[in-house]
Amino acid sequence: MDKQSATDRRSFLKTGAVIAAPLAIAAPAAAFAADDSRARLARLEDERALEALQRKFVRYLNGTAECGEFIASSDAVDLGEGLRSIAEDPRREAELEVAEDGLSAKARCACRVERETEFAGDSTLEQMARFQGQGSHRHTEERVLATDFVKGKDGWRIARARFA
Repeated sequence: MDKQSATDRRSFLKTGAVIAAPLAIAAPAAAFAADDSRARLARLEDERALEALQRKFVRYLNGTAECGEFIASSDAVDLGEGLRSIAEDPRREAELEVAEDGLSAKARCACRVERETEFAGDSTLEQMARFQGQGSHRHTEERVLATDFVKGKDGWRIARARFA
């Protein structure tokens, strides 16, 4: 073996190692970037699913549909007595916060709530109102609907819904 061919082989290997080193460093960075984009995509999908669930919940509250399919437990929802209707306030944007682990989330939404309160007293005015077919009083109030969500094997469900 002559000295020139040994030198060429060594220089070839050294050059290859110098060229391959940046690629070896870039490969894990590309893998991390792919993982990061998948995590961002999953988070975005979760946010869209939660927003859709929130809208569906409000729509079901206003109708006569049963909410049991997306409520985690029977005592999860406590919105008080006499709820007639609920509407999200379009002037204020809802707040949504997904936990780092992606298994729970919280939402706060400004709403206009209409309630109906039955007259419970026995005063003359209340008796007259009942006699005329007006046994209740309707009023509107501004409230914030605070909803906690939990993610299970079947997707997102409402763990708790209350007015704050």
